[in-house]
Amino acid sequence: MSAKATSFGVGFAETTDSLLAGVEASKQALQTAGLFPEEVQLCFLFCTSRHEAEHFFEGVKSCLGEQTQYFGGFSNGACTNTELGYDGYQAIVGLLGKGDFKFDLMIQEGIGFHEFETGKSLGLKIQAQKYDSEPQMFLLFDAVNRLEGRFRMNYGTPFIKGMSESIQKWPNTIGARMLGDMKFKPTRQWCGQSMSQNAAMALLMHGNIKMDSQIMHGCQPASAYHKVTAVKGANILELDHKPALEVVGKILGPDLMERPQELKFFVTLGKNVGDKWEAFNPGNYINRMCVGVDTQGKGIYMAEMDIETGMEVQLMRRSFEMEYVSVRTKKLIQRVKSQNRRIIFGLYINCSGRAAAYSNHTDEDVRYVQEAIDGEFPLMGIYEAGELAMIGEKLQVLDWTGLFCIFSEEIN
Repeated sequence: MSAKATSFGVGFAETTDSLLAGVEASKQALQTAGLFPEEVQLCFLFCTSRHEAEHFFEGVKSCLGEQTQYFGGFSNGACTNTELGYDGYQAIVGLLGKGDFKFDLMIQEGIGFHEFETGKSLGLKIQAQKYDSEPQMFLLFDAVNRLEGRFRMNYGTPFIKGMSESIQKWPNTIGARMLGDMKFKPTRQWCGQSMSQNAAMALLMHGNIKMDSQIMHGCQPASAYHKVTAVKGANILELDHKPALEVVGKILGPDLMERPQELKFFVTLGKNVGDKWEAFNPGNYINRMCVGVDTQGKGIYMAEMDIETGMEVQLMRRSFEMEYVSVRTKKLIQRVKSQNRRIIFGLYINCSGRAAAYSNHTDEDVRYVQEAIDGEFPLMGIYEAGELAMIGEKLQVLDWTGLFCIFSEEIN
């Protein structure tokens, strides 16, 4: 293998003191990686919005060398091989030692109300780089826009469309839309050696390192196809020429419609990008979650604005089999190992809505990822507000999925 196997370690903390949380997680990560502070070249760091971002960052930096670069931000929770938590004071740090690879960090601020322009500008920075081999890209962007006081989602579809204007060919890409809690408080990001906000950023790794990923789907059709007949931005106003809220309510039943705000984070619509008459294939669906209800206009606000007039959608039932998660995790691990590659670490990006507390489940899918890995390599996991994954040759924003990723190096 490379002259020295690349080291990676993960640290987890739940202490309410933000500075101490940064110190505790960083020291734990150094110990598990077997690294000295000066040997760390890249630090992944995430914490919930309950933490003071400046103090957490200060605690992490106090444990590492001056040359360490940082990449991360707020998340609604975190997990390791043995730990799991969300909606509290969870903080996680992942430390990557030196290896036969290099990386570049890029950031573009100002995504609020300017998703397309931000994507295009970030894409230009990425396109300007020259690589001998295809880079592996980890993309993060702020989910929360509160520039006008009230919450508005930063939409991923125009952001990706903007990036597509600049990038000639998408590299292998994974990513997430970041949030720190389910109340959508303002978020923070870290890139390089600085803290930012209202930003999109990219980590591009190249050399002897590769990312492989597996999407964990979690929805099945629960209705016939309904045609979208009126839309305003991300607000679906009509289905089949009837108020969207009434159509959804008729399917779900009158009890739920007496409390329409409970539809938020509950209703999910699916777009079938395959043949509508073929047997159900979860890989052909792009699902969109409802994030708000327009009681006056009787519409439903979706997490993205890519559901357009004329499209056909289905109401989706959220139901994922835990054994399915375990099987797909094990299959990806075996696939990577069969390619004569050593696994450096695993990353699990999970939709916050899949957590048991929000999904009416009694079990956590993360537990099955942890069991499938069985301590074979380090695991770093985060809960976010949308997963980014390649479907074919295009990057897509996904809702209600988990994204299991493996970073590996070739064994020579």
